[in-house]
Amino acid sequence: MIYLKTSVGIELREDDMLISSLQGNLSGGAFTRFKRIANYRERERESLRQEVLAFFRSSGLSRDNVVLGIPRKDIVLRALDLPAEVADNLRQVVQYQVQSFEPTEDDKFYYDYSLLQGTGAAKRLSVMLVMARKAALDEYLRLCGGFGIRPVAVTGASMGLANLFLQNRRELQDKTCILADLKVSGIEVLALNRGTVIYSREVRKPEDRGWKDLLLREVDEATSKIRLAPESSIEALVLAGESSESAYPEIRAAIPECQLIRNMVPVDVPGENRAYVQEAASALGLAYTGSLRSPSVRINLLPDVLRTRQTRWAYVPAAILGVAVLALLLGLMFHRTIQNRILERRLDRQIETLKNPVDRVQKYRNDAEAMEKRIQSVEDLLRNRDRNLDVLRELTTILPPDTYLNTYSNRDGNIQISGFSGSPYDLMPRLERSSLFKDVVQRGSILRDAQRGKDRFSFEMKLEK
Repeated sequence: MIYLKTSVGIELREDDMLISSLQGNLSGGAFTRFKRIANYRERERESLRQEVLAFFRSSGLSRDNVVLGIPRKDIVLRALDLPAEVADNLRQVVQYQVQSFEPTEDDKFYYDYSLLQGTGAAKRLSVMLVMARKAALDEYLRLCGGFGIRPVAVTGASMGLANLFLQNRRELQDKTCILADLKVSGIEVLALNRGTVIYSREVRKPEDRGWKDLLLREVDEATSKIRLAPESSIEALVLAGESSESAYPEIRAAIPECQLIRNMVPVDVPGENRAYVQEAASALGLAYTGSLRSPSVRINLLPDVLRTRQTRWAYVPAAILGVAVLALLLGLMFHRTIQNRILERRLDRQIETLKNPVDRVQKYRNDAEAMEKRIQSVEDLLRNRDRNLDVLRELTTILPPDTYLNTYSNRDGNIQISGFSGSPYDLMPRLERSSLFKDVVQRGSILRDAQRGKDRFSFEMKLEK
């Protein structure tokens, strides 16, 4: 299959690196490739580089649209409650807030934010501030740079999972939903409302505690933090992560409404990749974020100086290609009509060239048809004329003088004669030699008539056409 667009999500998940590719065309996107590289931090850098590049080369994937997802432990979330008057100068106000969280000059943050709620008529603004320590994020960017990868966006891995779940689900925009990412050694719980993340927390799983108890405790903690109203409820609880499938029966026994993320991904999943959907959900969500023009959660921690900005000229090749493709499609659509018109003009010229010969042939044909009609009329005339006179003249000629007829009949060419003759046995050869008669047959016996002193005869024959 030919894919027109490719996006790749790289998730740094505990000690492992997860890579997912999403390739799309006019009909939609498909989860095409997945790879998990264990203990990437302890791997020799060149060996790790070759393995990552082999993943891109084996599928012919581009490295131009890569979204990096960093671990939850490297992200700081802060909910800001601001007066509505700062709406026109919100970015600068948020920057002042970030500076207040930086204890020293060396401990800097990269940050981004999203407006949780607030309208022109609201008195307060609720803003979710997402920060990542500069030193940690710079190290991750150097790691990607060693692979020849320059990410177009950096966000929390769970933000990609939220985009995978929220996109094209308008019915959940004003609902409260919980996403639980069950990892090997812990769990991250995200609370979603108004189309964005309003709460996130990651905890390790004690060895003596089951997934069900841990999840119920974290869900209670989340609902208390977001101050869920008494009349409100959690609309959906969705599980993701490599431990989710094994924990699903235990959790479902306590929460029957919970679901697995694989049942609601908005992309095609080929059969060979279905087994990886739960494990790769966050990485797939990062790739999905890179394929969207307007993701639900728009958090990008990449510094402004490192972000790729396309000028208007960058769209010129794409526009030229689009026009060329459109021209080809129009040509494909109308080529049959154009070919038919060209063929019609060519046939008209050939018809004009053959018009005089065709007219002559048509004249000959008309003359032949007229002649044929005249011949047919003559034949019909000859066929319908009375031939009895010819028959009687022939009989008068070939019959002996001592022979005379007393009966004669001609019914459609079947002639019967009878009479008396002094030499009846000479009659049949005479009749057979005539060119006017055929199939001469004697009817009855030749009998002597004592009164006349002659023999009685009777013959039947057919008239030659």
